Amino acid sequence: MSSDDLPIGRRVASWRVRRSMTQQMLADRLRRSKSWVDKIERGARALDRYSVIQELAHVLRVGPEVLLGQPRSTPAGTPDGVDDIRAALARYDIPQSPPRTDALRRQVGHAWLTYQHAHYGQLVRLLPGLLDVAQGARAAELLVQAYRITSLLLVKLGEADLAWLAADRAMSAAAADRLLGATATISVGQALRAQGRDRLALAALLPAANRVLPPSSRPGDQEVCGAFGDQTSRKPLDHESEGGGGGESEGGHG
Repeated sequence: MSSDDLPIGRRVASWRVRRSMTQQMLADRLRRSKSWVDKIERGARALDRYSVIQELAHVLRVGPEVLLGQPRSTPAGTPDGVDDIRAALARYDIPQSPPRTDALRRQVGHAWLTYQHAHYGQLVRLLPGLLDVAQGARAAELLVQAYRITSLLLVKLGEADLAWLAADRAMSAAAADRLLGATATISVGQALRAQGRDRLALAALLPAANRVLPPSSRPGDQEVCGAFGDQTSRKPLDHESEGGGGGESEGGHG
């Protein structure tokens, strides 16, 4: 088995040993328990949050793509405008004057329509500004939608790692809201599937479905696999675009 075929937990363990760290040392630097590190390395606990993988990679002094077993594509293959989106996702400074919610809602709605009509070049140019505004707003729903649009577009552009980061931000913005969290999880699942990580996608999607559905309607693994597992030869499932032109049609901007 090559290093690229190893489960992510095995890669974490391998790099920990190469850095001459014990499980306890790694746990201390992550401010987590030794048991948590042990479960990650044994595969007993899923690593399905990109922010956690980034944190691990930072402590182990490697790139996140090394832990994921996916060498980063060359800069020449990066679509125009993606670096501007990456920079917007990296900004944490909040505008002094929060934007008007109604104006932001119109901007998000326009972004959804642009995605629906597959005007991806235009959307690439729109998103950095939209992210800057949404990150300064006090409207979790609109921020989640902005991150989701970003993640969906990045999947279309073949930037799966960055799509996962945007989806992970959507999860964080959703906080304790179950419905927002469930919609954000869909984006996480799509980004994971774009990386060929179907098992992690299922691990993320199934609990989300169980949180929002009544017990009598909760899907099992086979039902979720039926919904997502037949897409292996295609780009990740855009649940909103199966009947249209490649974009959302769920009314996500409403």
